[in-house]
Amino acid sequence: MKTELSGEALELEGVVEAALRKAGGFELVRQAEAGEASDAVRGLLGEIGVWELRPRESEVDGEAAAAVCRAAGRFALPYPVAQRLAADPESGVDAVAVVPLPNPRINLADVDPALNWSALDGRGRGAPVVSTGARVGSKLGALACPVELGEWTGDGGLTPLALTLPCWVLLGMADEALRMTRRHLLDRQQFGRPLATFQALQFQLADTAAQLQGFEELAKYTLWSVLSGQPGAVTDAVALRMSALETAETVFRTGHQMFGAMGFCDETDLSWLSRHSQPIRRLPWGRSQTQARLLDAVGSVPLASLFTDTSEDLLVTGT
Repeated sequence: MKTELSGEALELEGVVEAALRKAGGFELVRQAEAGEASDAVRGLLGEIGVWELRPRESEVDGEAAAAVCRAAGRFALPYPVAQRLAADPESGVDAVAVVPLPNPRINLADVDPALNWSALDGRGRGAPVVSTGARVGSKLGALACPVELGEWTGDGGLTPLALTLPCWVLLGMADEALRMTRRHLLDRQQFGRPLATFQALQFQLADTAAQLQGFEELAKYTLWSVLSGQPGAVTDAVALRMSALETAETVFRTGHQMFGAMGFCDETDLSWLSRHSQPIRRLPWGRSQTQARLLDAVGSVPLASLFTDTSEDLLVTGT
């Protein structure tokens, strides 16, 4: 197991993050929600070479794809980066997403009409998306769309990566939200001193940061498991989603508590991160459904994680 992303992946992440910040950062998601369609993001990432990555064929490309997803999450990027990188363009599938049933919905499904989507049920089946409905348009699902599916067949082994990469987007969102919260505590003053000097807030922020760090380490382990084709890769991916949902809930609750009412106003970037994390947290399954899936998966394939004897041996040997 590798405990760190490669230097190439981290370098690409920095390039993508800088490019997105220069292109407008959170203005991109504001424009998308306002209905201002733009091909700027697709073209920008194409120029950097993101769409040339083949995570299913190369572990190096897989790490780079995860790093790109984390960078996209920092700005709640309104483009299906994870869904495209988890797909298999050679088979004619441009973007892939695990969907809830019996009412399938996909976040960002209509952002790029040129994409050929495939939907997965998370249990080994896949079906082409034959049509996309109008956006839900709600505050917590502004860019999500109902879809109509064709005939179900095999998923082509796409499910583990399709579950893993959106978790890296959520990792970027949570990491940026915590950074914003820390900056707010340093800048905001009460009783003549920064909020960051209050011990109770320091403890809460430290606990949240520790949980986020644990999620990040599990994300790295799961990425290794999926890219190297471990027998329990699907189970690991569902376990990662469970950790992602729990961590996101903690991070955004902490952020909203420390920002106060201001954190729910769209004048703050925290609000945009929080709202646009909701489709990832709710689709394809919420917390209870994900937990049920995990229990079901563990019953058929034993869960190999960071804390098993096998992974401890891997850490010792460095393989």
